[in-house]
This record gives sequence, structure tokens and C-alpha cells, in this order.
Amino acid sequence: MINRPLKIGFVTTEYPTEGFTGGIGSYVRQMANSLTGLGHTVYVLLYDTSSEGLSWDGPIAIHRFRASGPLSGLPWPLGKGASLLLARVLAKLASDLDLDVLEAPEWLGLTAFLSLVKPPKLRVVVRLHTCSSIIRRTNRSRPASLHERIDYVRRDWTEKRAIQTADRVTAVSKAIGGETQNALGLATANFRIVPNAVKDSAFTPSDEAKVSGIPVVLFVGRLEWRKGPDLLIKAIPTVLQQHPNVIFRFAGLDTRTGPENSSMKAYLESLLAEKCWANVEFCGHLGPAQLEEVFRSATLCVFPSRYEGLPMVCLEAMARGKAIVTTDLPGFCELIADGESGLIVKAEDAEALAVALVKLIPADQLRTKLGDNARDIARTHFNSTVVATSMLDVYRDSMDETKSLPHVASRLGQTK
Repeated sequence: MINRPLKIGFVTTEYPTEGFTGGIGSYVRQMANSLTGLGHTVYVLLYDTSSEGLSWDGPIAIHRFRASGPLSGLPWPLGKGASLLLARVLAKLASDLDLDVLEAPEWLGLTAFLSLVKPPKLRVVVRLHTCSSIIRRTNRSRPASLHERIDYVRRDWTEKRAIQTADRVTAVSKAIGGETQNALGLATANFRIVPNAVKDSAFTPSDEAKVSGIPVVLFVGRLEWRKGPDLLIKAIPTVLQQHPNVIFRFAGLDTRTGPENSSMKAYLESLLAEKCWANVEFCGHLGPAQLEEVFRSATLCVFPSRYEGLPMVCLEAMARGKAIVTTDLPGFCELIADGESGLIVKAEDAEALAVALVKLIPADQLRTKLGDNARDIARTHFNSTVVATSMLDVYRDSMDETKSLPHVASRLGQTK
């Protein structure tokens, strides 16, 4: 086993301090800081089609890159998107930075062609977060044209190829591994389960996590169909009948996943009765400091999703000792025990969601119990050192081999 400090690169299309938000970006930032703290050198390679340059997030160097120049106008797979040209740009960055390992999400398939041009020593690790096919299915997306249909097929092919040509594949949960296998038609898949981590600063003592005053129900996530914000909106009138002073706070970017690809925020507002408007706040995208504040002020957090792999925001709420209400998705059930570390309700059931909220809002002792137990689970299984050490084992295993593994191996869901 190689024990020396490693040079590790993370390819991503989002990063919290750079104006791009999302679960992948939060994961990358946490892992970058955790691995740096363990003595490794980490670079973030931020794919940005509009600009290039170097910036810093504390000790973390952020290299914005893109596939530019005359060849970038060539059609895919030569120039545009997750292309051969992009693979050459990534290979040069990896060589210039002398990287040992490059980790990328399956999303967009950015490393689909990297195996053709990568430096000999570089090992590529692809992480399964949630592939495009799963997101389209959950958001009920339908191609509006032949061009869009072709784009869907191309996206799925590149994401599948990125997985198949990786030296190692990890998954944020067992559920997401199996879902990805089915969605992309992988005959078999060999992956290691390494969950997401939460930052150490998220763990607050119980007495600091208590909130008094007007109750605040917090939803954190993109305003996206698969996140289920409409289910929470539909639950609000029932909750307000019992607790008329509750504030419902939605923190996250708008998306065009409402009916007929409309604004989800506009759709949510259309569902909201006028008498409820004063009790609802849409905060939009929040930076790290703002997000910390809304978590701190929340009485409880609710995640009414229709699909999740292993949601970062739920882990962050757990670490902060917040009482949580989720739907009965496998991704949540790998985190939450109903009645012990949170409340779980049936997916797509706004009335069941309302009942759980009505029960939890006035129940100080129950909220404290659920929040304390959730924090203990997060601290034991999802703290940064535990997760970073598990990922280092994956990196070092791949480097110990003289040749890359067979890209699609013989059994599903190998755990580490």
C-alpha cells in the first residue's frame, strides 16, 4: 500500500465559493479540506465553459478550465461537451499538476475519453452521485425535439463510458449504485460505497442547537421537482391551521422543472393560497455563511424528495442536531431511523408530511431526542476523517495496481 502524501484533483462543474451550488460542489469542498488536513495536496478543477483562471479557497487551489481554441467548435465527440478535446485538456492539467489521482462525478461524463490520453501514472476515480437519466426520470423530463432526444442519448452514453473506463468507481450509497446500474444499462458494476461527509464545524453542542421564538421549518435544496418542494407547499395550509405562526423557509435556486418546463418557484407560488403568503420565504441561493445562519435558526428541517442518492443537506442538518422529516426513499432510510433519528413519511403524500410537521413543531423534547440521535449517527459514520480515510483507501488501492482494473467487474455493490 502506498503511504506517501498524494496529489489529488477533483473535477467538478460546481463549487460553493465560486458562485456554483449543489451537492457535488459541497462534497468536493468538504473532501478537499479533509484530505488537505490529512497532509495531501488537493486541487479543484472547475469546468467552466465561460472562463479560465486560478483562485483559492483557503489552502485549496481552484483551477477554472475549459476546452477552448479552434477545435472547440468541432462537433461532439471531437470538440464540444465531454469530448476528446476536453479529455486532452484534463490530461494536460493532470500532467502539469503531477496528479496521482483524479476524481470526477459521473454527471456529464467529463472523463469519458480520458482513458485514451491520460498520463500513465494517473488513476481516475468516478463517483456515482446521481446520473442524468435518473434525474430526467424523476423530474418527468421529456425531449421536446429530436435534437434534445439525441442529446439525452449522448449524455447517457458519455456518463456510462466514464463509469466503464474508470480505474475505480465509488457510490454515495448502495441505493444509488443499484439505480445507476439499472438506469444506464450496466450489465454488472463493481463499486465501493463511500458515503458523503459533513464538515467538522457543522457539529454543534446540543445547547447551541436549540432554537426559541417563532418556529421555522427549513427546506434546503434546489427548487426542483425531484426535491419535492411542491409537497411541502401543499402541506402548509394544514400545518398553519394548528400552528399559525410558523415560518416556512425555502433555500435554493429555482429550476425549470415545473409543469411544461416552467419555473418551479412560480409553480410553487401558484399553489400557495394568498392567506399563506406571509408565512413563506423564498431565499434563493445562499452562500456558505448564509446557509449556516438559516440552519442555525431552523426549528426543524424537512426533505420531501421524490429521489435522493445520499443527500448532503440532510447530513448537514443531522450534524447540526436538527430534527428532520424525510420521505421513505432508500437514500434517506440509509441515514434515518424513523422515530429515533428523524420522522419518515410516505413519498408523494403531502397530508402525511403535514401530520408529521404538526406533531413535531410543538414537541421540544421529541425534537431534541431526534436531533441528538441524528448528530450521533453523523459524527460516527459521516465525519470528515472517517470518510476521507475510506476514500484514501480507494485511491491507494488503484495506485497499487500495475494495470487498471477491468472497468466493469463481476459483482454489484461491493462495500468497503
